[in-house]
Amino acid sequence: MALTKPLNKQLAYLYGQVVHAAYQMYLKDPNNLTPDPIGIPEGYEVGAWIHMSDFVLNSSELKFYGIVVREIANPDSRIIAIRGTEGRIEWLDDMFAMPVRFRQVPSAGRVAYGFDKIYSTLKVVKRRLPSEAGASAEDLEQPSGGSFVEQLEQLAISREKERNVRPAADGTRPHRPTVIAGHSLGAALSTLFVLENHDKRKFDVGTSCTFASPRVGTLDFVNLFNKLPIVSWRIFNKHDIVPKLPPHIPVVLDYEHVDAQYEFDSSSFTQHNLVCWHVIETYLHWLDSTVPLRQGCTLPRSPDELPKRSSREVTLCQKNARAFLFKKARAI
Repeated sequence: MALTKPLNKQLAYLYGQVVHAAYQMYLKDPNNLTPDPIGIPEGYEVGAWIHMSDFVLNSSELKFYGIVVREIANPDSRIIAIRGTEGRIEWLDDMFAMPVRFRQVPSAGRVAYGFDKIYSTLKVVKRRLPSEAGASAEDLEQPSGGSFVEQLEQLAISREKERNVRPAADGTRPHRPTVIAGHSLGAALSTLFVLENHDKRKFDVGTSCTFASPRVGTLDFVNLFNKLPIVSWRIFNKHDIVPKLPPHIPVVLDYEHVDAQYEFDSSSFTQHNLVCWHVIETYLHWLDSTVPLRQGCTLPRSPDELPKRSSREVTLCQKNARAFLFKKARAI
């Protein structure tokens, strides 16, 4: 059954930092599939890039979407981090939310069609480490294919061989402590990873830490996830629209959230609009108030400005959010 462990803001911030690093690496050059590391927490190094096709945004080409970092002092320990779509929410549209069997684990229940399809495009690309001077990414032994978990396992085996780590005499694989983290669309894909890995048992996933996650699966999927022996922190801003999607419509769409929820209210520290409610910087600021908000999301400095301006903005945004949700529900 699921492990009960209260939210540790310090650890959640660490995992969020890695997700934020993926955003920073992407934004420096959105066309670069193998960007140089930016913003990686001290004591960690990037061991692989994660690519995927965000086909719902009218693109079939691969884009950089995440990283696998390993702890330098403990190379067997890793954090897998997947970013979202940089503020856009068009990907939650129409057929995207139709429930289908999760193709990697059909017995796990039904998930949103779009999440399942995007998950099937995930690709892992091994990165040359500083200790591997002289080898280019093309020279390295790359994962040969398979599902996301299977590619990650190939990466792990290749790294273990480099350190002369071998399976035990009885064939038991090495211990592989793993944390999975994601924001927005990346949070949904992280949740699917947890279920696939539970079925294939290639990594020892101790924690799933997601930010602004949409509803990923229907009730049967959620019930299975909630029984897993992992720590799950699902962090969301009460004003953020993405965690309200896909809509829960009794009988028609029984989408539910996985455990365990940790809700916060950003109204006291960020501007009242859909973008500022959702971006990863708002989540990191809640975890650590010294972290700056995204440009344009800071509240006015003058206390006299705040009540009138905030009230007007909140009312308008709430109307827009309700209209957006109603439109999605009707489309589905």
